[in-house]
Amino acid sequence: MKYQPDQSDWRLISALRSNGRSSVTELAKQTSMARSTVQLRLSRLESEGVITGYGPDLAPARAGFGVTAFTTLSIVQGSHDRVVSNLRAIAEILEVHVVTGEGDLLCRIAARSNDHLHELLQLIVAMPEVGRADSQLALSSPVAKTIADLGTAYSAFD
Repeated sequence: MKYQPDQSDWRLISALRSNGRSSVTELAKQTSMARSTVQLRLSRLESEGVITGYGPDLAPARAGFGVTAFTTLSIVQGSHDRVVSNLRAIAEILEVHVVTGEGDLLCRIAARSNDHLHELLQLIVAMPEVGRADSQLALSSPVAKTIADLGTAYSAFD
């Protein structure tokens, strides 16, 4: 069975969300846990793959990527691995999800401009395994949560 964070883990994750640069000592104070307990829990959360990184969160538009698009791709059967490998090589493709419904893959793309997005879409549809691409532009993103936010909300009810 996979490791599931408990309420204390979520308190620690919440403290990290507030300030990812906090020291173990600061995290211990914020969570009312012993320093050694915090260190042990952090190590376990990392080794179990719950915490996957400590990188900064960036505002896309302020970082130069003000256009977000969601593109659904219909691909040739049997070409999944090859298409995903090609998509992974395009830096601006932030996520690829295997989906049900009209298409096969759903991509979240960050672009500097509409012209830049057009260039990226041309790269994608040039792949011989891609039969069709349907895109939608995000006009705004009024809700943007992470799994850390979701877990922190759940832990409040435990």
